[in-house]
Amino acid sequence: MSYNGKMTLKSNKNEPAVVLEPVSSVRTALSDLYLEHLLQSKPKTDKAAMQTCENKGADVYTNGSAGHVNGTDLTRMKEVEFDKNPSEPMGVTLKLNANQRCTVARILHGGLIHRQGSLNEGDEIAEINGKSVTNQTVDQLQKILKETSGVVTMKIVPNLPNRSRACEMYMRAQFDYDPSKDDLIPCKEAGLKFQTGDIIQIINKQDPNWWQGRVESGVTEFAGLIPSPELQEWRVASKSKTREGGQSCSPFGKKKKCKDKYLAKHSSIFDQLDVISYEEVVRLPAFKRKTLVLIGAPGVGRSHIKSALLTKYPDKFSYPAPHTSRPQRKEEENGQEYYFISNEAMTKCISGNELLEYGSFQGYMFGTKTETIHNIHKQEKIALLDIEPQTLKVLRTADFAPLVVFIAPTNTAAQTENLQMIQKESDAILTTYRHIFDVVLVNNDVNESVRGVEEAMERATSTPQWVPVSWVY
Repeated sequence: MSYNGKMTLKSNKNEPAVVLEPVSSVRTALSDLYLEHLLQSKPKTDKAAMQTCENKGADVYTNGSAGHVNGTDLTRMKEVEFDKNPSEPMGVTLKLNANQRCTVARILHGGLIHRQGSLNEGDEIAEINGKSVTNQTVDQLQKILKETSGVVTMKIVPNLPNRSRACEMYMRAQFDYDPSKDDLIPCKEAGLKFQTGDIIQIINKQDPNWWQGRVESGVTEFAGLIPSPELQEWRVASKSKTREGGQSCSPFGKKKKCKDKYLAKHSSIFDQLDVISYEEVVRLPAFKRKTLVLIGAPGVGRSHIKSALLTKYPDKFSYPAPHTSRPQRKEEENGQEYYFISNEAMTKCISGNELLEYGSFQGYMFGTKTETIHNIHKQEKIALLDIEPQTLKVLRTADFAPLVVFIAPTNTAAQTENLQMIQKESDAILTTYRHIFDVVLVNNDVNESVRGVEEAMERATSTPQWVPVSWVY
């Protein structure tokens, strides 16, 4: 929302009137579209393969003596056999349990063992190709598995697996992740690298700290380890607490004294922070977006792009005129640029949560009513908004079905002091909100930016889209 002057805008913090409305026809339509898509879809065959990698840990342990297998274990022991190519990874990690016995720590989705189903997590390995694994370190055992080929025979004490239902869900990453730089991950080589906005298929989430997933439509179909939402949210909250001078302690490393204090999901830390990790999404066939939102720093050129779109497509886009308590001038027509209402009526709109966002200028109040936006939708037009980024929390619902475009400042013009200020504020907005931006455009030229918006809208309405699961359910 922009006005003829400098103004401090506020996002309406009391959201129930917007968020807790009865299910709209828009949401019902998207739900029906998703149901139809599910009925037409077929299960996707998994072809993933994963690397065998070493279990992380600075301390080196060895297995116990040859007598570590007791009588009960002997009665449960079984032999498994499978073929392994020399270059093919097995897709397992090992660990030593409390009794210093070699056990299967994790089976990576898509790997050899996962495809064959010959081992389960928690299985104790007693022999590999007739040789006891006693007095072997985890590193040595991993090396043996990696170098073994041909027919592989193992004697194991099976762990009774928990036959949980297979997990398949999709999440949009809201942060960048590089496992090679993560000191908490149990195996860096097994980690999955991803970027903000990537769609990740979640395949296994039995481990509360480390899920298995793969990037949808990525360069590889291999699955890998990713931090669970709880771990990532704890990590962000812990870093923030450390910056404030508080004690930092990790419940995922060797020191666990502060686990209860810091791992509480709904502790004051999580309440105070807008902690992000992943957003569950579903894939919908192409559908019409109801709202186009332009986000950007002041002075970046949003108003020029907005005006160009409104002028070029008067039958397609419409800008919701704000309501204001300012007196109407002679030359002004009510409902053209503003809706003029009394100060009392404006106050009532604010208290009744009727405004998407509001602010004050020269002693008068201004605000955009959600009803005005819905009226544009009823006219089969796209509501074109330039709002403050914090308002997206209210707007990003099925009722508004927005396409969010971030306008970045030019990177070709001379770096004047004013442009440097715009760039600094733009970087701050992008850092905080980029996980909810659908498109990022650099505004080197207004006409080019308009074409970029046109192309983004065309893609959004003609190709399948990943949308928040809340838009459907």
